[in-house]
Amino acid sequence: MNRTIFALFALVLLAGCHRDGRPEGVLDAPQMVEFLSDAYLLEGFYAVESQYRYDAMRPEVLSAYDYILDKHHVTREQVEQSFSYYAEHPELYGPIQDSVLARIEQVTSLDTLEAPKPASSDFRLAPFGE
Repeated sequence: MNRTIFALFALVLLAGCHRDGRPEGVLDAPQMVEFLSDAYLLEGFYAVESQYRYDAMRPEVLSAYDYILDKHHVTREQVEQSFSYYAEHPELYGPIQDSVLARIEQVTSLDTLEAPKPASSDFRLAPFGE
């Protein structure tokens, strides 16, 4: 009888975790990198746009976060659970943070922001309306 109860208990515990030991509802590392990259870019944009007066832009920021949550198909609860989980596992969070920073550097590098050069040397802009 005790073995049966123990086996059922172990089965319930295992069913609530992923193979890598994450509890159900916690984002995996690649999902966290994607979500955090967008979240950090969002925060940076609104910090500059509001001149660091977040209260002035709170509705816009919350709306933008809703967009990011929808984009990544996650809920606020999943994000909160994930932050709690990774706070308890800093050895897992460090590489995630490194990947996020590398991704943001890639996205915001000047090389990616340069305008494309025209294919022809005789390129000219036409006046508006032609």
